[in-house]
Amino acid sequence: MDTGRYAKLFLSESRESLSEINSALLDLERGAGDAAVARLFRAVHTLKGMGGAMGYASVADLSHELETLLDKIRNGDLAVNRPLIDTLFAGVDALEQAVDLATAATPQQLDVTKVIARIRDASSPEIPHAFTSEFAIASAPKDAEAATAPVPVPAQKGPRHVRIEAKRLDILMNVVGELVIARDRIAKAAERIGDEELLEATLRASQILANLQNEIMTSRMVPVWQVFERFPRVVRDTAKSLGKEVEFKIEGRDIELDRSMVDEMGEPVLHLLRNSLDHGVEKPEEREKAGKPRVATLILTAERDRSTVLIRVTDDGRGIDAARVLPRAKKMGLVDKETDTLSEQELVALIARPGFSTAEKVTEISGRGVGFDIVANRVRSLGGSLEVHTDAGLGTSVSMRLPLTLAISRALLARVATETYAIPLTHVLETFSLSQPMLLESKGRQVVAIRDDLFPAIWLRERVGLPATATAASGQVVLIELAERKAALIVDEFVGQQEIVVKQFDGVSGSKTLFSGATILGDGSPALIVDASSLL
Repeated sequence: MDTGRYAKLFLSESRESLSEINSALLDLERGAGDAAVARLFRAVHTLKGMGGAMGYASVADLSHELETLLDKIRNGDLAVNRPLIDTLFAGVDALEQAVDLATAATPQQLDVTKVIARIRDASSPEIPHAFTSEFAIASAPKDAEAATAPVPVPAQKGPRHVRIEAKRLDILMNVVGELVIARDRIAKAAERIGDEELLEATLRASQILANLQNEIMTSRMVPVWQVFERFPRVVRDTAKSLGKEVEFKIEGRDIELDRSMVDEMGEPVLHLLRNSLDHGVEKPEEREKAGKPRVATLILTAERDRSTVLIRVTDDGRGIDAARVLPRAKKMGLVDKETDTLSEQELVALIARPGFSTAEKVTEISGRGVGFDIVANRVRSLGGSLEVHTDAGLGTSVSMRLPLTLAISRALLARVATETYAIPLTHVLETFSLSQPMLLESKGRQVVAIRDDLFPAIWLRERVGLPATATAASGQVVLIELAERKAALIVDEFVGQQEIVVKQFDGVSGSKTLFSGATILGDGSPALIVDASSLL
């Protein structure tokens, strides 16, 4: 049998099994007992069958040995203790390598001789049935199984699913994006011609396209747990290597995002978690001296906020200490030598600089000044923003605010001189016509008075390098919001609202770019998408 064409399908399905194995193994380490062992056994057994069917000997052989070991645990013949847990983790790591090598462009079989020997050694303990208190597994009496036998339930037809390659969904989304651009051009032409029949047909086509777009976008939505599920193992291994004790919690795992966004957010979240573990969370002894619990708390949260998703990493560690950041910043020439205090925003701007690090030495986890700057640049390129709140000695919360999809979004179109810019409606609260009484001075800077509030004035003309207009009070105001911050963005005039197809691009490394992407307007002209986080 030619198994080459089935390799991608095997890889996809085996990763689901490996994810389940890692999750169940972490639960077993925390003392979950029989339920975790049963999950482990089922997932390993599934992987064994798939590996055997594909002819991947290393996968099948290793799965078989793990299955044998788990069967002894399940039957109560083996103690679940630290050495056994470590052996299972080593076996799973080897299993992941075996799967990756077997499905590579040039397939290889991993040499699993040593790890199989280790598993077999663990399968022959000197003291069987000796369950330790830390990892005790409760076994139900055999007699209880007749009393709790499940009542047969009539089989019901579940939803039918079709597994398709993700690339096909990407192509469909790109086609819909081009259709949206074509629709806008046709709509403008229909208005110019003024033919009623053409206008009616254009409206009907727009409605059909909107339905098609909605269905394709819905089909691309996946829960964030598909990315989150690999992080418990990363946190566990990293904390162990650093000698730290951490309780890791995940909240909002069922929140859905566009598949492309889920794929892109994995790396930034990983950097935030590792940064939190290395720089934020203290060692148990240090936490006890500070009056904290020995075990730190690290929380990864996903939540919907209007048309965006917030991905937040929170720890109860030492926080970002300005006393450590400021001397380093002075040494690198990033702040004046006379500076003695830093605001929260200045702290964040400094640690987001490429090459900036307060680590005493370079380790495998940090110290080279990469990590937070990668997060900041990546989030910005995704059309999102980064928000940081920190309290020295109490902890840090870093939030990535991301759009639901990378492909299509609604925007307010505004003109400055001859150029049109797109401002994502996600950050737009209100719009106003600017008048002279609205412009005031407060604490040495220009502000815009809207009702009873004052907001910092931001002239888009100045930000794009154009001279001010002759009449300072002419123009339109866009009240924009990002987290708790608000500002009044002043443009020449409004063009309207439009659904835009977002074309991503990366700004110059180390620069604070004003734009997060570009789009094509209905008349075929390009427009840059304003990055709200660079304005506030």
